Amino acid sequence: MESLKIKPRALSKISLIINKMGISSLIMQLDVETGDEKQDRKELVKQLVALVIDNFYKAEEEMIELIAMLKEITKQEAEEVDIVSFIKELINNDKIKDFLKLT
Repeated sequence: MESLKIKPRALSKISLIINKMGISSLIMQLDVETGDEKQDRKELVKQLVALVIDNFYKAEEEMIELIAMLKEITKQEAEEVDIVSFIKELINNDKIKDFLKLT
């Protein structure tokens, strides 16, 4: 897939997942300031990926539905997607960065 297209339904699903995981306030607390913007972004992504993976079990079904929706595959195929790669792809999407205020 060339690029994830975040449509309203997908953004709503992302919001639901973040809420169900209970990590919205934790996301807002993520802060890295080393003086190297590129390194800071890498560290923020790393922390965010860890945060999502740590809480994945709370919204597993919704995450599988989101993967299926964004990648335009079946739920069964979505269950086989490498979740770390998917989360990185999602986080690196410009629209999601804006949504999470990581830019």
